[in-house]
Amino acid sequence: MEKKRILIVDDEEMIRALLFQAFKFFGYEIETAENGAEAIKQITMKTYDLIITDYMMPKMDGLELIQRIKMLNPSTPVLVVTSDGPECELLKSGALACIKKPFNISELQKISQDILDGRPPSTPTGKYE
Repeated sequence: MEKKRILIVDDEEMIRALLFQAFKFFGYEIETAENGAEAIKQITMKTYDLIITDYMMPKMDGLELIQRIKMLNPSTPVLVVTSDGPECELLKSGALACIKKPFNISELQKISQDILDGRPPSTPTGKYE
């Protein structure tokens, strides 16, 4: 069976490293990008089973990134990690779920696994209704 591919997009190197290790442990193929512009370059070259992105980033915020992802590949699931982002707007734009910073790594892994398995994400905010 082919490994699931996850793209982690965050401008904070420490967060990228933490998430890389947390998901690599489960045998996923992990790639990272430090901003939305870099992520778009990667998305045009490869497909991903899940994109986990920060909301507040330089060059391109998470909202614009979601909109561009959905133009390139509408079926790519996106999970947003945010401390103060407009959750409703992010969900309306195509994010499957939002998780608040500071996040619990186990909760983030569970939500991601739900998405990768094709189940609705089990989050406090859930999907936009």
